[in-house]
Amino acid sequence: MKQFFILFLLISVTIVTGYYLYENRREVPIEEVFPGKSWAKPIPSLPDLKGVGAPTAKNCGNCHTEIYEEWKLSTHANALSDVQFQSELAKSSSPKWICLNCHIPVQNQREMVTTALRGGNYFDPIEVPNPNFNPEMKEEAITCATCHVRVDKESHQSYVIGGSGGTSPPHPVQINREFLKNRCNDCHNETYTLNESLVCSFQTGTELKSTNTDKSCVSCHLPEVKRSFVKSSLHRPVRVAHKHGFIGGGVPKRFDLYKDQIRLGYKPGLVLSDFKWENEKILLQLQNQNANHHVTSGDPERFYRFVIEGIDQYGNVIYRNESKVGQEWEWSPKAKKISDLRIPNGETFKWELPSIPKSNLITKFRFQAIHVRLKDITSDYMIQSSNAVPETYRNKVKQIKEIYPHSSIVIESIYDVKSKSRKDTPLESLFKRNEKRRGE
Repeated sequence: MKQFFILFLLISVTIVTGYYLYENRREVPIEEVFPGKSWAKPIPSLPDLKGVGAPTAKNCGNCHTEIYEEWKLSTHANALSDVQFQSELAKSSSPKWICLNCHIPVQNQREMVTTALRGGNYFDPIEVPNPNFNPEMKEEAITCATCHVRVDKESHQSYVIGGSGGTSPPHPVQINREFLKNRCNDCHNETYTLNESLVCSFQTGTELKSTNTDKSCVSCHLPEVKRSFVKSSLHRPVRVAHKHGFIGGGVPKRFDLYKDQIRLGYKPGLVLSDFKWENEKILLQLQNQNANHHVTSGDPERFYRFVIEGIDQYGNVIYRNESKVGQEWEWSPKAKKISDLRIPNGETFKWELPSIPKSNLITKFRFQAIHVRLKDITSDYMIQSSNAVPETYRNKVKQIKEIYPHSSIVIESIYDVKSKSRKDTPLESLFKRNEKRRGE
């Protein structure tokens, strides 16, 4: 009886161990681990486009010249070379193949293709070499084809997705305006928990939908412009088109990009709707008038810093106070949102300061709204851990404070105590100053 029990125990252990080993080595389809998630896989490989060649932005730019030049200045074009992203990507906790699905979203851009996950573990992807890898297209990051090129299921040929029609391009085209309008949400409206400390939290599309507006992401981030879709030498008519700078929160990926922000359509979502000094008390009101989503939106670590300074007759700052609008997260040991003080569309943030030291010496108050994308403490850590970053980007991470904009002043107003009047600094002047600012 004892021998039978031991034999039974050995067989049971063997079966359980075998099953455990099988499950941990089994090639699990990505769709099984991330059902219904468009970001879980790149866009399938795109064959050359008839009349164009490889579906690269550079080739598109041969005809769509102005659009191409705008795109080159965009956050999308810099999504792979983004120094902050490369530092984050190099972390041992980063599931790189998933992150790259948004930053280089077309399979042609990937040297290796993830075919499945061993044991369903997203940290153990099964990868094979990609015979269709295009290194030039890889460097284009979020390229034209990300939104505008797909493969026809019947002909198996690439075609361009257009939004207007009525043209005679050299390439196949299918009109699908709704697809283009909703494409943004595949990356910019995803909240997903990979594990306790890895959380994606982008809810811009949901915030937009909650306003019940008829506007889409395109309305603000790709503003309308009347022009020909293609270069003038092709003699095509002027039509309603869209700028393709994909302008965002006013903090570009490089300092040299500041000069193009306003031209490409940037304006702050917030408006300083009231600025008063009465009865020894400051009252400030900021309203989200221009953003059809919360301010700030997107990356949960973005925030607005509001700064008020009292200045004496000699130009010295003798009073200073700060407030903050944004989200607060705790990332370790478990990612958790602590608070959310962002400003939804149409709502107002009121900041009242009833007690001002040395108020009798103050002749002017200066208010600034600063959009912060990257804290100094975070970039300090990135510099310290830069040796983990691939050599291509390592030196750039080490110089991140000098080459990578951390924040932008997007509103500035001076209030004169004697005349009780305010003067707002033009946005053009602020962006010239932002180009020279460094750090948070």
